[in-house]
Amino acid sequence: MHQQRTFDSHRFFRSDQPEPPRVVITASPDAAVVCWQVEPGQRIGMHRHPTGQDTWIVLSGEGEYYTQPGAAPLPLRPGVVAVAATGDWHGALNTGSVPLKFVSVVSPAESGFEPLA
Repeated sequence: MHQQRTFDSHRFFRSDQPEPPRVVITASPDAAVVCWQVEPGQRIGMHRHPTGQDTWIVLSGEGEYYTQPGAAPLPLRPGVVAVAATGDWHGALNTGSVPLKFVSVVSPAESGFEPLA
């Protein structure tokens, strides 16, 4: 069985949504690869994956990466790789004037999702 191994991430970004859309590029039991487009002023709320890691690779835009409730945010800009280990809280806010675009790799794919209450 042949499985696609390369993807043009730019084809998966979606805009003009009231909430940042989570668009899956590909998924297997090992990992889910997802595109996120966060418009200026939008946020991805604080959450964690109880049984897996979430790694973000920023392609464009800028924002703030939140690592713990109440902690100072870290800058997001093109080239930054942000890693949330298993169970780590994380979220983001687009603080710029253009869309914040990044690819997220969640491993394993079924890592669960818990929003901060």
